[in-house]
Amino acid sequence: MLNRSSWLVPCLALLLPGCMPLEADDAPQTQQQALPGSEVIDFASASTLANTDASGKSGGMAVLKTNSANCTVGAYADCYAQYIEFSPSYTGYLTFKLSSLTQAAPTPAQITQLQLLTKYQGPGVATSYYQWQLYRFSTSSWVTLANSQGRGDWVWTPALTLGLPATEAASNFVSSTGDIRARLVKGAGTDAAQLDSLRLQVSWDVGGGGGDPTCTLPAFPKGTTWMWDLEHASIPTNLNAQVYVVDLFNTTPMKIQEYKNAGKKVVCYFSAGTFEDWRDDANQFPQDTYCTPGENCAQSVHILGDWCTAGGGCEWWLDHRKPAVRTVMTSRMQLAKDKGCDAVEPDNVDGYSHDDEINCTDQACWGLTASNQLDYNRWLATTAHSLCLGIALKNDVDQVPALADAFDFAINEECQKYNECGVYKTAFTNNNKAVFNAEYRKDSSGETTGWTSCTGTGATCACGESGFAQGDLRTLVFTTASVRYDNLLFTCW
Repeated sequence: MLNRSSWLVPCLALLLPGCMPLEADDAPQTQQQALPGSEVIDFASASTLANTDASGKSGGMAVLKTNSANCTVGAYADCYAQYIEFSPSYTGYLTFKLSSLTQAAPTPAQITQLQLLTKYQGPGVATSYYQWQLYRFSTSSWVTLANSQGRGDWVWTPALTLGLPATEAASNFVSSTGDIRARLVKGAGTDAAQLDSLRLQVSWDVGGGGGDPTCTLPAFPKGTTWMWDLEHASIPTNLNAQVYVVDLFNTTPMKIQEYKNAGKKVVCYFSAGTFEDWRDDANQFPQDTYCTPGENCAQSVHILGDWCTAGGGCEWWLDHRKPAVRTVMTSRMQLAKDKGCDAVEPDNVDGYSHDDEINCTDQACWGLTASNQLDYNRWLATTAHSLCLGIALKNDVDQVPALADAFDFAINEECQKYNECGVYKTAFTNNNKAVFNAEYRKDSSGETTGWTSCTGTGATCACGESGFAQGDLRTLVFTTASVRYDNLLFTCW
């Protein structure tokens, strides 16, 4: 839309795929090819240096980081001279970074296994044990890998490999910026835990779009029903729709899981072609991606029409040729993955078509070409698929024939009003891909269309178009341009 607002014995963790399985009656599945890799890295930073050196040895975390490499994990050695103590009051965490990897540059979604490698000595009694944890970014919570209880007091443990529980997907423990957090948590009692080594082994699968080798992209076959609501943070779970399209930023992971528990596939909306100054990640966009240097941004030619409101809420067309734009969009799609979305709806992916007008009002005015747009839109599709996310082609009607093969389904606004639905029949419907259509009685420009029922071809629900069978298009007719389930005039299915 243009105006939307127990220590464990050493083991390897077997991780479940990060993607949800298809329903049995869905369309043929698309498998992602993969190339495996693994590397051990040191922690990059600590959230605090306090309460880690009760033994009086100097250096704190710096000693631990150096000793992790020097006092090799796996060798039977107690590097007493250099260990540090984690006192009972220690509350910080250590951060590992994917950018520390030298063998590959996997995305967060391509991480298949995380294992903490450590040598430890400390209390093991029930009242004074320690436990290791990794931070699950997808739910903002800590998950316990193992604890020292029952291993005996002050028995040196030369090499522990601590993996995630088998029910956990490693990709959920990597942030959109490639951070992985680990911490040591103390039970009751006063004894400290002594470490001389702590490292992280990261495993991944990269190639052919990346991701888990068992990843299956979600399918959206023709005839699938949908509901589109970008304004409510919560909608009923019993609506007559197989797919819920919701706003990426406004919808919580818990709500997304609630929809999925009700049997819905969840598609998450974000704008890929415009800068919206009210979004949580707005500060990640360099100014020159949405406003020409030296220009008054408040009066920029790149402002999307009159879409600015008093006191804030403004939208500019993006120059999506700039690498910084793709960096933000990658983070958004990773956020969609982390939240549990099945697919994404990137909006405003037709900026080039607004660049061939004389008047810059409501135009991108970046000099974007059709070739620029094809390149960007295909990149969006490839990136989504690398994260095991489906992706919709939103509008960009003129480029549908060139782009349809790269996208899993389509979302269109007002193709019936403008008699433009036919191209979807050839490119999507005939290839068993869903086409979701939205029409408005009164659209964002104020223009009114006399929708009272589906006239024209009637039950085929492709008014004014020929060659469509019933269910080829799934049309929602909204009373106004507000996209909300409770603003529907009627559904045309």
